[in-house]
Amino acid sequence: MSSNQKIDRYKQKKDIIEELDFYKSIILKKMDINDFNSALIKIESALTLLKEYQPDFNLEKETENFTQLQQKLRVEFSEHRKIFLRRYDNLRKETLTEANLENFIKLLAMLKNEVDDNLNQYNLHDLRDNINTYFKYIKKLYTIISSYKILNYNDVSRKMLNFMKESRYVSFPNLKELVTQIYQNLLLIQFESMAKNYEKLSINEISEKLSISPDKIEEIINLLMNNLKCPIKKYTKYNREVIFNK
Repeated sequence: MSSNQKIDRYKQKKDIIEELDFYKSIILKKMDINDFNSALIKIESALTLLKEYQPDFNLEKETENFTQLQQKLRVEFSEHRKIFLRRYDNLRKETLTEANLENFIKLLAMLKNEVDDNLNQYNLHDLRDNINTYFKYIKKLYTIISSYKILNYNDVSRKMLNFMKESRYVSFPNLKELVTQIYQNLLLIQFESMAKNYEKLSINEISEKLSISPDKIEEIINLLMNNLKCPIKKYTKYNREVIFNK
């Protein structure tokens, strides 16, 4: 190799090192502001550059340094992401009632604001979409809660069944549990109304009033009788008849 070629190789390697130093300065700045996602992207670019020139130049030390930095960043990036994901999962496990739903919405809104503020730093786009979907179903649930005590049974029942059908493929267990609880309250209201007007009714008569199959009515009765407010005094299985409290 001639002297000129050696000089050219030296200059070329020097240019590569300078470019890598530039990458590193950007990466460190991104790390200072906890923008780990952008820092990882820059590291990928640096490693791509190193891979391209590694066969021609001795860049093993630089490759090792950037690889170690990448591993460290991936751990930090993952840990920060997990903080947001854990908070979201904990909210999904929160037991909901009509009374605490408003406070729950405030907590979810706080999380959404923090996710929006750190969206790119921790690549939280998937979590943001999940929270937006959560709010979509909460809005629908609010419509049910605000109307189920004043609208007629058939309209509210249809809304609840539609909600259950629509939410079948989304993972919001506490919303589904709350709808089930509200539906039980709705049925309790219907049985209280029957108790005011009848001493007893057959399963078939109740089935017709509620537009629910007789077998399902029997399951509902067994469920409601565990409620202290239940107006059912007795259910006789042999003639499938409900006797109400008076």
